Amino acid sequence: MTSRQQFLRKIVYLVIMAVLLGVLAYLGTPAAPSRDPQRSSPGGVLAQVREKEGLTPTQLGQLDPSGEAIKLATLGMRGVAVHILWMKAEDYKRRKDWTNLSAALEQMVKLEPHFVTVWRHQGWNLSFNVSVEFDDYRERFRWVIRGIKFLQEGIRYNEREPVLYGDVGWTYGWKIGMADESKQFRRLFMDPADPYEIHQGRPPRDNWLVGKDWYREAERLTDQGAILRTTPLIFYSHRPKFQMNYAEAIEKEGTFGETAMDAWKTGWHEFVNEFGHRELPSGYEDFPIIRLYERELLLQQARELAQQIDELEPGLREQLLAERRKELTPEEREAYDTPPYDRTARQADLALSAEIKMRLTHEQVARRIKDPAKRKKALELARKAMELERRAQIVEHNRTIVNYDYWKRHAEVEQQPEAVAAREAMFQSLEAYHNNDHITAMEIFLEAARRWKKVIEKNPDIQYDDAFVSDLSEITDRYMRILDQLDEVFPEDFALQDIIRRRVKRRPEYQIAMEKVAAAQKAIRAGDLGQARSNLEEAFSRFHELTELVKSLKLLSDRQTINDMMNAIDLYDAVMVKLGDVFPRNFVLADIIRIQCLHTPELVAIKRHAAMANSILTAGVNPANLAKARAEFEQALPQAAALLKKVPHLARLSDRRTATELAELDINYNRLLSTIGESLPADYPLREFHEKVVPILEKEYSEPAQPETQPSSATSGSSSKT
Repeated sequence: MTSRQQFLRKIVYLVIMAVLLGVLAYLGTPAAPSRDPQRSSPGGVLAQVREKEGLTPTQLGQLDPSGEAIKLATLGMRGVAVHILWMKAEDYKRRKDWTNLSAALEQMVKLEPHFVTVWRHQGWNLSFNVSVEFDDYRERFRWVIRGIKFLQEGIRYNEREPVLYGDVGWTYGWKIGMADESKQFRRLFMDPADPYEIHQGRPPRDNWLVGKDWYREAERLTDQGAILRTTPLIFYSHRPKFQMNYAEAIEKEGTFGETAMDAWKTGWHEFVNEFGHRELPSGYEDFPIIRLYERELLLQQARELAQQIDELEPGLREQLLAERRKELTPEEREAYDTPPYDRTARQADLALSAEIKMRLTHEQVARRIKDPAKRKKALELARKAMELERRAQIVEHNRTIVNYDYWKRHAEVEQQPEAVAAREAMFQSLEAYHNNDHITAMEIFLEAARRWKKVIEKNPDIQYDDAFVSDLSEITDRYMRILDQLDEVFPEDFALQDIIRRRVKRRPEYQIAMEKVAAAQKAIRAGDLGQARSNLEEAFSRFHELTELVKSLKLLSDRQTINDMMNAIDLYDAVMVKLGDVFPRNFVLADIIRIQCLHTPELVAIKRHAAMANSILTAGVNPANLAKARAEFEQALPQAAALLKKVPHLARLSDRRTATELAELDINYNRLLSTIGESLPADYPLREFHEKVVPILEKEYSEPAQPETQPSSATSGSSSKT
């Protein structure tokens, strides 16, 4: 290559470099603002685009000179540095080195102040993960607030990031209002002295309302065009839900009356009239924008169009439905006709199958219209109606995501004076319990139950709502403690029995148990006692599981379910009589029998007379005391006979504790007669029990207990023969 060629090549290289530098300058020259308009420069294309889209550092938030200096020191390796610091922060957290953790976080955010994920993740980390590492709730609270302040610091550098505002609100609400230490956290948050510098000189406010205000600010930014980096449907639901969480919180702390009702009304208004009417992306291409409130309106419009179709040929739709109904099996028809809440698991499957077979579209009705002109009109109406139903279906899908129907109805009911009064009675009952005034606590609780019944009578639909039924059932389970302290059971007219019953009937354990009882009855009719016994023991296992899930059943909260159990026990007793056997020693429903026996007047009298007799004999064995003790025993014996007549399966040892008490009465009376040289009288009321049952109990208690398990499958446990 000649020197001329080398020279020309260098010239070409220089030209290419100049062109590239010119393009780079055209695209990347930074803006140079100045007070003098003639000296200011808008910069290159990229700088102008950043300015237009609001992405310049000054538009994103405040600038930190020290952070800018650190960025220059990394020589373009900020990403690598942040990654290393992130790993170090995780290591410091694992080692519980909180000082170095704080230093690593500070260095990380100086390097990438506009990397929102750093602020969000580490803010959550401090409030939700690091805080739980401390034993003292005050120190936990300090780290929760530290996480919030970390997020607020991130907002300084990212003023138009709604998710950061939302994270601050979420932490204020859920971490302080729903943590295990929420009672202590809320007290610290509302401390007028403000030792954690939360309120910055302003009067303390409820944490839920403070969190709600942060969500309001986030919504303001999105309404002004800020980019929302999360799901809008869920994001916009938080603010009204925080208002309802506030209403629940103040009621738990004893604030009721107009204050509570107003809080619920505000929550309902914000959820339905503001959130429900907000335009939201649906996630579907055919109807990209929806409003949650419009489902009922759309369905009403679709029904009006369907009515117009039916008017074109009256009776056609009913005829087509009748034809389809004939195709259903008898079981499917029964399941289809059963109200959804009362269906068993099998009926629910059959009803779903029936609904598919019974499904009749508007187009199918329209195509069966005989008159061609009417058919054409009906098809157009059907198309419009199906579009409306499709849109309503999309709205319903989005409503399900945020549980729209539940929160709407929940706020409607809770704002009613009857519901607030019921909550107040529940609170007063719990306060009386904590003050060890158990009698007052029980009386107020039963009054609260009656008030809830009035709420249900006013709003009958809520008794079919699973969340409401579960809520009241859990309250009832908690108040078992009051009855347990008083050795009482739920009264027979307990106002919330129907709610407990609905919860029970929905449980698969109850459904399986009743199916096994029905199978046992069938086996008895066929003469297969072994299979009947096996089925009943499987049913008892399921009933026992049910009492562990619905604990109030142990104190007879739902008499109808208890009657179902007792009927199954009576059936099992009949099988045991025919087999000449007794109940297994670990009979799983013995406690249900026992609690009922304890509250019979017969056993109460037996225990009173037996205790009196034993007390007399303890004072001294002399003729006078023997006569008095005998009189007490002889008053208890007829009561024992009456109890055995009322609960005949006690003679087959269905409840060994009660049977043992009767046996002790029998044995002690016989010892007394032996002491005075007499034998059992001819009309002794417990003779059969004395001769057949007492020996079995004596044998059982004289032998080591055998590891016996009542079968949970189709097997039967061994037990002593009579």
